[in-house]
Amino acid sequence: MGKPDIEGISLRVENIWRAAGLRTMQDIVRRIKKESRITSTADYQLNRLLALGMSTQEAERTIKEALNATYPEMFELYDEVANWQYVRNRDVYEQVNGKFIPPEENEWLQKMSGAVKRQTKDELVNLAQSYGFSVMIGSRRVFTPFSTYYHQYVDAAVMDIISGSFDYNTVIRRAVKQMTDSGLRTVDYATGRSSRVDVAVRRAVMTGVSQISEKINERTAKELGTDYFEVDWHANARPSHREWQGKVYSKDELETVCGLHTVTGLCGANCRHSYYAFVPGASKRIYPDEWLKEQNRKEAETKTWQGKEYDAYERTQKQRQMETAMRAQREKVQLLKDSGASKDEVMLARC
Repeated sequence: MGKPDIEGISLRVENIWRAAGLRTMQDIVRRIKKESRITSTADYQLNRLLALGMSTQEAERTIKEALNATYPEMFELYDEVANWQYVRNRDVYEQVNGKFIPPEENEWLQKMSGAVKRQTKDELVNLAQSYGFSVMIGSRRVFTPFSTYYHQYVDAAVMDIISGSFDYNTVIRRAVKQMTDSGLRTVDYATGRSSRVDVAVRRAVMTGVSQISEKINERTAKELGTDYFEVDWHANARPSHREWQGKVYSKDELETVCGLHTVTGLCGANCRHSYYAFVPGASKRIYPDEWLKEQNRKEAETKTWQGKEYDAYERTQKQRQMETAMRAQREKVQLLKDSGASKDEVMLARC
């Protein structure tokens, strides 16, 4: 079987969550637009909890819908990865010891894959429970949960409108900017660190894939009696990973050379590499040294853009930065349209 499209499916899951964030922001804009028609502050205060509570429920419903959309694709991906990682060693199994148990009959494989599914599902559920919005107050970033965001910032927007202190376009522009600049976030309140929810979800998926790969390959190596592994190769790897990708290492060298189990090393944060059991004399290297040398030469070449030099890895990082800014701007345009902002405001945002 061919290698599963891990990158494609993880991006699909990320997009599901990004869409959920946009739907939630659209509900906030709808609420501001609706409540701005209230002329009595007292009436507004009396109805606030009901109105904003309904919006909060809508946001929670959107989250649950996103969870149900991501789970089937995640689990299908994990099954594909588990089977591919296991079956790819079939020839070596038969050559070394003549034994190969089909994946569907391998009790250990099924239990291990199920454990990873349960673990990553729990992470996503916890992710949803810790949802919050991040906004800038002066020069300081403040993280606010759903209810606080609705009550504090929607209140402020509506009060500015009905008090006559600011015009509708100014208020809605400010609210839209707050939401799209920060995006929907998950917050680790203990450490203060945060990630956009779509990024955190994608990281959870990639972590699950890495865990499945690592467990299968170490089990395979043990059954085949080898202490060697081949690290895979991918284009546009960060420079520190480019040095060791595509080669064969002992288990100790995976840690000392490749930095296995460290944040910046093999299978660390945002690392897309895996490693596979390798039996000297039976396994054949996928990436010959001469081929690796040529690829590294190509990827080290720089290209000039707006007066700065970028190698292959740096170009992908710049591209992702620009893509994130483009998505945020598209959201701004859509939210301004939904809010009924003036044509001039929408046109400026589009420009």
